[in-house]
Amino acid sequence: MKPRPTDAEFEELKRKRDVALAATVDAVCKKMGWDRSKVGFHASHTDGCYCACPDGPCQHTWDGPEVTSDDEDQGFWSSGSCSRCGAVAMFHDMRCGP
Repeated sequence: MKPRPTDAEFEELKRKRDVALAATVDAVCKKMGWDRSKVGFHASHTDGCYCACPDGPCQHTWDGPEVTSDDEDQGFWSSGSCSRCGAVAMFHDMRCGP
């Protein structure tokens, strides 16, 4: 088992990810003839903890408070959370599961 990266190593992984995302958006804008300064985009899971699950390192620490929903529209559920960023473990597992 690989050791967990340090916080400094996670920050470098985030920096490299952000550079790669910016390059991709720049390339799409150039190809499509769009003004990059007027283009916004959303990339899931790019704030808070670094997460490259299921195959890469994950910065989440699943010892945060329990999160529950009693919303009829969402259903009734309970999950753990990340003490670092507040991510809900159940949503993480749904995104990263097989």
